[in-house]
Amino acid sequence: MQDDHPTADWQSKASQAYAGADIPMTPKRLEVYTTLLRAGQALSAYELIDRVNLNFSRQLTPISIYRMLEFLEQKHLVRKLKSAGKYVAINPTTQATDQQVLQFLICRECGDVKELGIDQRILVELKACIDSSGFQLKNWELELDCVCTNCSTHCGADTRK
Repeated sequence: MQDDHPTADWQSKASQAYAGADIPMTPKRLEVYTTLLRAGQALSAYELIDRVNLNFSRQLTPISIYRMLEFLEQKHLVRKLKSAGKYVAINPTTQATDQQVLQFLICRECGDVKELGIDQRILVELKACIDSSGFQLKNWELELDCVCTNCSTHCGADTRK
């Protein structure tokens, strides 16, 4: 995910947001979050373990990383991208508004992920179409399969796939 803000600023906001919470933002959780921020793309739990172990000289186990990721998801700092089976850090300074709902654009070539606020009216229209087709919407999250501008230009990616 491309940073719009420095990593240290995101770390600070994440730590401040959960100071004094029932379950604190521990140094290990902050390291996991920081690693996702620095990655610049979505990572699997095992890729995350490798990077945390390398960058912070930790020996994390799969069960501990999944617990930390679950905590970070509950605090809206991390989202699991179901289509990729990977995790991405969410910018704590970007929040959904009454008019917009955060969604994700995922580059199929490089794995870059970008948060995008989609006008809630579009989603309401989409829900109406789904309802009229005899289905019920169970999840508002969209993960849109895309090709980023960089990959499209440099690799000549076919965007019609």
